[in-house]
Amino acid sequence: MSLTQIANFFDTAIVIALFIFMILSFYYILYFIEAYRKPKKFEKGSIKYKFAILIPARNEDNVISNILNSLKKQTYDKNYFDVYVIIESKDDPTFNITKKFGYKVIIRKDLVNKRTKGFALQEAYDYIKTLKTKYDALMIFDADNILSPNYIELLNDVKNKGYQIGVGYRNFTNSRKNWVSACSATLFSFMNQFTSKGRSRYFEKATLTGTGYYVDTQVVDDAGGWIWTGFTEDVALTTYCYYHNVSMHYYPHAMYYDEQPTKFKILHTQHIRWVFGFFEDKNKYKKGNVIYNKDHMVRRRIGIMEYNLSIFPFLTFIITEGIACIVTLGLLIAALVLKEPNAEYIGFHCLINFCLLYLSFVLAAVISILLDHKNLKFGFWRSLLVMFSYFFFFFDFLSAFFDGLVHKKKRTNWNKIEHNGELINAEVLRINNDGKERKN
Repeated sequence: MSLTQIANFFDTAIVIALFIFMILSFYYILYFIEAYRKPKKFEKGSIKYKFAILIPARNEDNVISNILNSLKKQTYDKNYFDVYVIIESKDDPTFNITKKFGYKVIIRKDLVNKRTKGFALQEAYDYIKTLKTKYDALMIFDADNILSPNYIELLNDVKNKGYQIGVGYRNFTNSRKNWVSACSATLFSFMNQFTSKGRSRYFEKATLTGTGYYVDTQVVDDAGGWIWTGFTEDVALTTYCYYHNVSMHYYPHAMYYDEQPTKFKILHTQHIRWVFGFFEDKNKYKKGNVIYNKDHMVRRRIGIMEYNLSIFPFLTFIITEGIACIVTLGLLIAALVLKEPNAEYIGFHCLINFCLLYLSFVLAAVISILLDHKNLKFGFWRSLLVMFSYFFFFFDFLSAFFDGLVHKKKRTNWNKIEHNGELINAEVLRINNDGKERKN
């Protein structure tokens, strides 16, 4: 087989991969349409549900004041939510800060091989079950989050609609800090406005991305307690919800804020955790006889199919294109060394393959920025920077995979993500400190 024939073979493979991608990604079209629709706002709920606010906050004294301050400013009746900050030692400065705000502290006791956020939530839930207070739902946040004043009130409206899990819009405290934070915010924006919004509309599901959600305590009890304890407990819980048909709703009118990494090293640590957490064995979360909302079983089956496909059609296309780029580049080098007459033809194929691969990420960034420009607020030049460098941001996921594969400790040890509490977003500044920037 000649070098030109090999190049043509990969062209055929690319066309097939594109065709498969388009067939299996039919729901992306629906999601794209839904993303441009104005979200419906619920009426004020007649029932006041009781929430337990859980905040894993090991050594988070740099940022914990921000979220506790925003909880003090909630418009929701203070008698209907309790705040529990979860730490590992009374020597942690977070302890005294929490006490000054008048909130409760849970000091963990069982830490052996249980240092993940999921285990912290499990221990906290077990403790809460021993109390006389009965809660209708748990609401999960990270220490670096900041809530809009009406956040709990709006999620209570969602719960009044009967949804067992509700989550608001994840905005950002520092998305415009630098390239790292901007690209990270763009990724979460896509998951907010595209994935979660579409899944909520068509399947009564959502993409949980760490925090900002409530979960009905009955769901946790039926599961046998807080069983989602891996590196990515949010992915595990999302998986459970699909297979057990838990009703979920993404509600963009409710807004909370999250700090994005500003250093590439921190971003890389996050990516290792996400990559290996995503590929965790999730079969244990699919088991169990509890199935909710049995009048929507057809939608459940279609939803499970969509969830299992998830990003794999896109990954199939990216991997195929990536291999094609490497192979055609190798063919080009061989053709130049051997002075093949069709070297220019092979070089053109190599260029086309790279352009398709590169432009697919440009398109993803363009969609995110256009859909969510009101919240991202990047400006023209920052938008261009993110669009044309998004490929290199995503390349770190591949780097993280190989890094974790080679270094076992990186994929098995829970490494704390450092937060500095720097606030750039103007809305957050107004919520937190009357318009003055604050760094705890």
